[in-house]
Amino acid sequence: MFKNDIILQNASGAFLINGSRYLLIKRSPTRSIAPNLWSCVGGHMENQELNNPLEACIREIEEETGIKKENIFDLELRYIIIRLYKNTVRQNYIYFGKTDKTEIVDTEEGKLHWIEEEDLLNREFTKTYTEMMKHYLKNKYCDKVYVGVAGKEANNLKMNWSLLEDFE
Repeated sequence: MFKNDIILQNASGAFLINGSRYLLIKRSPTRSIAPNLWSCVGGHMENQELNNPLEACIREIEEETGIKKENIFDLELRYIIIRLYKNTVRQNYIYFGKTDKTEIVDTEEGKLHWIEEEDLLNREFTKTYTEMMKHYLKNKYCDKVYVGVAGKEANNLKMNWSLLEDFE
């Protein structure tokens, strides 16, 4: 093992919106990452999806909710969240989109719920997702992509937000 032996872990997920409600999952207590916490629908990218987080996102939506691609609209990348956890760099691609379907299937990942927008911040997300959701609710009408890098300030999480832009 080398001094800076870093593992990369890529994931992709989505917050789907129907009217004023957002589809969230309360993760199962048996999940290895974020058990019992609220999250978007999503998961790890398969090897063939590493260069296509949108493909991974759509696959995860269908697997975990039963909602098919044709029932998803305006699905847009809004956040890339990056954090270091031990020797793993976790990079999450987060999409927001709309759906005309409210019926959902049962999943082993946890329990799916439709949550009103004003109730989102009353849910216990991971610390990085809590900060992302606060940022999103302030900037939800912006069509930009933000990169959030998790850092530390006074032993607390400090999210550093930057717009993802082409400099040319």
